[in-house]
Amino acid sequence: MNPSERRVPDDPTVLSQILSGPEGEFTFRQLAEAIPQLVWTTRPDGYHDYFNQRWYEYTGMAPNSTAGEGWRLPFHPEDVPEAARRWRHSVATGEPYEVEYRCRRHDGVYRWFLGRAQPVRDAGGRIVKWFGTCTDIDEQKRSSDSVQLLAEAGSLLGSSLEYETTLAALTRLAVPRLADWCSLDIQGEDGVVRLLAVAHVDPAKVKWAHELRRRFPPDPKDPYGIHEVIRTGRSVMLPDIPDALLVAATRDAEHLRIARELGLRSAMTVPLTARGRTFGALSLIFAESGRRYTPADLALAEQLAGRAALAVDNARLYTDSFRAEERFRSLIHATAQAVWVMQPEGTVAEDSPTWRAFTGQAAEEYQGYGWLAVVHPEDQERVRRGWQAARVIKQPYEVEMRLCRADGSWATVLSRAVPMLDAQGQVREWIGTSTDITAQRRAEETSRRLESEQRARQLEALRAEVSEVLSREDSPPRLLQACAEVMVRNLPVLALVQLWSWNREPQVLQLEGNAGPSAPLSTQPSRVELGQTLVGTVGQSRQPLLVNELQADPRLRSRTWADVNGLVSFLGAPLLVRGQLVGVLAVYGQTALEEETLATLATVADAVAQGLERRRAELSLQEHARELARSNEELQQFAYVASHDLQEPLRMVASYTQLLSRRYKGKLDADADEFISYAVDGVNRMQRLIQDLLTYSRVGTRGHEFKPLDASLALNKALANLKTLMEETGATLIQGKLPQVMVDETQLTQLFQNLVGNALKFRGKTPPRVLVEAELQGTEWRFTVEDNGIGIEPQYYERIFVIFQRLHGKEEYPGTGIGLAICKKIVERHGGRIGLDSQPGQGTTFWFTLPTVPTPSTLGTPS
Repeated sequence: MNPSERRVPDDPTVLSQILSGPEGEFTFRQLAEAIPQLVWTTRPDGYHDYFNQRWYEYTGMAPNSTAGEGWRLPFHPEDVPEAARRWRHSVATGEPYEVEYRCRRHDGVYRWFLGRAQPVRDAGGRIVKWFGTCTDIDEQKRSSDSVQLLAEAGSLLGSSLEYETTLAALTRLAVPRLADWCSLDIQGEDGVVRLLAVAHVDPAKVKWAHELRRRFPPDPKDPYGIHEVIRTGRSVMLPDIPDALLVAATRDAEHLRIARELGLRSAMTVPLTARGRTFGALSLIFAESGRRYTPADLALAEQLAGRAALAVDNARLYTDSFRAEERFRSLIHATAQAVWVMQPEGTVAEDSPTWRAFTGQAAEEYQGYGWLAVVHPEDQERVRRGWQAARVIKQPYEVEMRLCRADGSWATVLSRAVPMLDAQGQVREWIGTSTDITAQRRAEETSRRLESEQRARQLEALRAEVSEVLSREDSPPRLLQACAEVMVRNLPVLALVQLWSWNREPQVLQLEGNAGPSAPLSTQPSRVELGQTLVGTVGQSRQPLLVNELQADPRLRSRTWADVNGLVSFLGAPLLVRGQLVGVLAVYGQTALEEETLATLATVADAVAQGLERRRAELSLQEHARELARSNEELQQFAYVASHDLQEPLRMVASYTQLLSRRYKGKLDADADEFISYAVDGVNRMQRLIQDLLTYSRVGTRGHEFKPLDASLALNKALANLKTLMEETGATLIQGKLPQVMVDETQLTQLFQNLVGNALKFRGKTPPRVLVEAELQGTEWRFTVEDNGIGIEPQYYERIFVIFQRLHGKEEYPGTGIGLAICKKIVERHGGRIGLDSQPGQGTTFWFTLPTVPTPSTLGTPS
């Protein structure tokens, strides 16, 4: 898509702004329908609820037929699993979605697309919608594949001079990327065209193709056949193969039946031409895949055929060179482009028209060592020294350098020279060539870049799978085993992957993950001490280790095991978290491992270490929480039993002290009356303390079921219980509008009674004034109890909610120090929070929160 074309914005903030207006959804739909991209949206749970019209025009699907999971229908079956896996991952994590896949057009043709999706979040960070686009990248994809194909073909064709074997491999290389059927025909010296190689997406059909050629050889008069292409040297392309063409090209009913069963859809035949002579043809056919050839495919096929022709021609010339005279054979060995002859001392011996044509130098300019003038300044000294060394040792010379072309541009050139020796073994002359390999180097660089990008995608997929495994709620050993299996699956170069965890108590490395075709039997050791074996060495040094001569390493525990499994390399990476050892990642290979593999696995090792330590911390926290809950339960049970069992003897003490007070008050001396009074007061306070302690212990264990309740009813009951105290203090209570909440009515009454009673108790010089009201804040109600009392200093805000914590002596203000602790426990049982705001001498405002009453709609909404 051109940069000037309209498209759906990728920024979720922009999308959120579009939707925020009164007609946001309508505006977005108009925009989505106006742009050339395929656009779609989903609900937060990933359900596809909208596709723009271009999606249906492209796929040919009926409107609404691809909603929900229907988006998979036009996807290529091979691409659906990866696209679905990535989509599930994005929906689960909220991460942006991106995947490449093939999508079927309405005419049955698959094209490559880049699918992207971004989540849109509300102010609270929750995903409210997903917006996605599908961008056609078929041309870019095929261009990249073409470069890759040509690079692989160049490497293949240059790997051997056995051209028949190489060309057979070339046909297999073209399938299925460029054809469903690929065949290559060569015309011999006798003029007979024979089938050299054939390949098909189904190897079982290859033998059948040879039999079909034997029964129905190509018609030399066919205007679209291989004979016509070889004769004219011009390519033939049939974007479509109609049935009428099959009728015209077949010889009888049986031939026509077979041709129709093949399901041929599109075909092209390109010549193999080298040095102006056409000696073969490359045929490419689409059938089962349903694809059709385009001019771009024809251009790629012609490049492929040109390289194949050059490889065949070079191989033939090389073979012929053994029958030619010595100088000609040396020239061909150097693969001539610019040909030159040097004297034994290394200076130019004669004129070279090809050198002059390539460099633009005149003959007198490159005589002697003048040829160095067209060598790049940075390469001159290296080339000169190499040439001098070759002359001294009388060995063939080869160097890659940059030469200035006649047009002033720089070319990468491979220069080779062969010494021609006389009967005495002395150099008679040097025969050399300079071959322009600029295009080859560019293709190799492109191939390396594509390989690097592929490795990056492979690493990202590996890290994503490892992260997904480590996010599971499972035991560390099972997580490490799953990680080992993921690594073997994603990196086939690895024959064995082991994950060892560091056990701090016995100070050993314990084998937890063990996967791969070479995984050792259970008889192999599963515990290693630091410093022992290759694994223990990595754990002790806390440094990566790469060994590519495994059998020769003295730290290898079992050479027999390594030999049986063909293991030749080892790579270890420590699992570290904040510099502390948590384990070791160890892998073995049946080929030498590269430093790049070490870097890749070091990144994965870091993810495994972090995930392993995080899971251990989670399990430790869960165990601690269970212990804490058990301890809490035991403490509450103890408090209840202690307070309950103390009441019986206390009632007896209270009865007799009160009896003493009534019977002997005024009959004994003043000291006796005072002592009896102290005893009665102490017993009363002890009874209040035990009652409050019993109430505190019962908040979480003896509470009633939560039910919807008008909070003002609970407040009124609390005020009724405080009526006498309010009258004594001359208090005024102002009640705002209170909401309905889901609570334990008894405990809410007690909560109000404690907070209002607290305001009446800690009053100032003026009569108490108490304000009770509530305010809705999000999904909870915030209640406040405000008074004009003596206030509290900020440093005591947390202390007053702790059981038995008092800021004043009992002589100043009565109480047991449990009331506010009971309030805190009641609020927390209801899922709320409690706190206060106060300044000394300016009153206090206690606040607490309670959840709103659930409605039928919120009860059915998944969290």
